[in-house]
Amino acid sequence: MPIELHNFTWEGVRLVQVETQPHHIAGVLSNIRETLKSSDCEWEDIYSAYYDSEEDGTTTFYEGESAEAGKPGIWTYVVYDCDLGKEEVVTNLDINTLDPALKLRRIVAEVIAATTISSPTEQVQKLRDIATENGISPEVLLSSKTEFQQSQSKHGFNEAASYVLEKNAELYRRLA
Repeated sequence: MPIELHNFTWEGVRLVQVETQPHHIAGVLSNIRETLKSSDCEWEDIYSAYYDSEEDGTTTFYEGESAEAGKPGIWTYVVYDCDLGKEEVVTNLDINTLDPALKLRRIVAEVIAATTISSPTEQVQKLRDIATENGISPEVLLSSKTEFQQSQSKHGFNEAASYVLEKNAELYRRLA
């Protein structure tokens, strides 16, 4: 029987949840960057994204807080083929799906802040530092610089930070 999970319908697969790794977050970030580049969306408009990693056979899903999703987080699954009708999702309740999503939002905020640095050399170094601290390829962040600057120019950092705080107020209340 097909599985409906993270806005997808899966047939002929078994999904086994695993811990989200930095390269999964980098992949999701890269896919979000591509969406921003090819649409008129802004960061706060992205409520879901996914990344398929051929290297480790995983699919990683990001869901923001929205009317449809309602449960923000990042989930990573190893995807195995199986017979039709034998589909299954094996979850691991010990895996925290919220921390990677918060890490992704923190990275976005740090990159937006870094784009306000006036010296291009310092800006690039700051982006490299953010990438290194988070175990992400510097190229992912450096290539995202233009999209972050466009988003920044439409909305000031303080406005963006206020928006994120307001949008996630309920989440922060539950975490407290």
